[in-house]
Amino acid sequence: MLLILGLDGADWRILDPWLREGRLPALAELKARSRWSGLQSTIRPESSVAWSTFATGVNPGKHGIFGFAAQQPESYEVRLNTAASVRATPFWRQVATAGQRLALFNAPMTYPPAPMPGAAVVAGMLTPDTRSPFTQPPDLRERLLAAVPDYVINVERTGMALGEFIRATRRAIQARGRAARWLLAQADWDAFVAVFTATDRLQHYTLHLLHPDHPRYDAAVARRLLPELLAAYQALDEAVAGLVGDAGEEATVILLSDHGFSPVARAFYVNVFLEREGWLVWKRRPDERSGLWRRLRRHPSLRRLKRGLPGLRDMRRPPPPAAWLHAIDWTRTRAVYSPAGGIRFNIRDREPQGIVEPAAVEDLIAELSDQLRTLCDPLTGHSPIQRIFRREALYHGPWLHLAPDLILEPRRDDPNPGQNTLLRAGYGTEPFADTRDLTGNHALRGILAAAGPGIPAGEAADARLMDLAPTILHLLGLPAAESMDGRALDFAPGEVQRWDEAPATAADAGLTPDDQRLIQDRLRGLGYLDD
Repeated sequence: MLLILGLDGADWRILDPWLREGRLPALAELKARSRWSGLQSTIRPESSVAWSTFATGVNPGKHGIFGFAAQQPESYEVRLNTAASVRATPFWRQVATAGQRLALFNAPMTYPPAPMPGAAVVAGMLTPDTRSPFTQPPDLRERLLAAVPDYVINVERTGMALGEFIRATRRAIQARGRAARWLLAQADWDAFVAVFTATDRLQHYTLHLLHPDHPRYDAAVARRLLPELLAAYQALDEAVAGLVGDAGEEATVILLSDHGFSPVARAFYVNVFLEREGWLVWKRRPDERSGLWRRLRRHPSLRRLKRGLPGLRDMRRPPPPAAWLHAIDWTRTRAVYSPAGGIRFNIRDREPQGIVEPAAVEDLIAELSDQLRTLCDPLTGHSPIQRIFRREALYHGPWLHLAPDLILEPRRDDPNPGQNTLLRAGYGTEPFADTRDLTGNHALRGILAAAGPGIPAGEAADARLMDLAPTILHLLGLPAAESMDGRALDFAPGEVQRWDEAPATAADAGLTPDDQRLIQDRLRGLGYLDD
């Protein structure tokens, strides 16, 4: 069988010290017998974009996901992306269509789950909670929760001290490991995909503990919490050991992450900069009271009360995603940093109230790019922006028009953690701020390790995330679609087959208002979405 294990955000730079010390024996043993390398993520290396590329083997211009949120064409409205938004065929659907037995466990961008003949699906990231219909077939939900009653979708940091959050995440990893092993035992699978997202969650909030040069580092706090953090990773190591052992000695195992992680300390509010430079004009400043409401409604006690008493859910609707967009004066705004992942120009005949003439766009791109390149964070003395891309330089395909016009790559991997920067799409009073609880940010290089019959051990050149889908199909004896941008990696021997595929279209997201509220709050807590 083929066992595919995803560790969201895993990075050899974080894992290797513990591997060398023998603290994570299962991962160390797997790496030692693997063909291993770094894995180049997408630009941007956001989980929604990256996991969609992993699943489909195509660039975002072909699958249409450029962030957790998408700006609706010919409007200023923003909606959340879901599994139904992915416009290319994931490899697992081809595996199921070919009649092979497949289980898909906790992969991001799989909610709401679609039925697949002969397959089992337990949806992952962006599933609202365990009350949601997060499995296919539907009755799998009750059976899984009966087998693992403490299974949770996500551990919310809101209202938790850091130590409490780490301990709760460790328990969630243990439950997820038991659930994955239970599902693995339910059938003789040809392919089994399991993703653990806890690595990403932990690293967003704890990387300062691993970096004494981080501005948030406190030696006493690190001494107290590092054993707790290691215990969480050891729970993950035990889950990997169980799954690899259950798969059997003849199994081929692929371990990967969608991106890596680096410490971060600074935040750059792009729209505050655009306002100061005259690119963006407000009709009114966004209501700061909405921030108080957001903090109150995310309090764990209030959230439990609202979930337990459905009548309360509709008493006060929270704002829609990126509600601050409604406060912009579009008749005087030339550009905005969109929640969809980059700068979008307000172009006449494309946007509803566009004022930028199409013939002027090239000059404006050059002008704005020059301003961004010369920008300096007064605290660090360095630019927060490393690279600026036009969308055509990164993406191609039928959904390119959904991408922002300019994609900004922040300073992610500076040797000084205090200079690394998060980009924020929301509003604020100053363009620069510290990142507060978020002390880790996504990096462009993830991990890859492949082990099994016929795969030689040793380090290899970096692969690309988009190469995984055609590699997986090839290992299962299936052809890859001609439309795939990725190529089967050379550890998968034999002739690679290709076939023509009809383009896919997006379907309705299928989220209730309450689902949207829960998902928005989760994404805000992780810094992926601003009000």
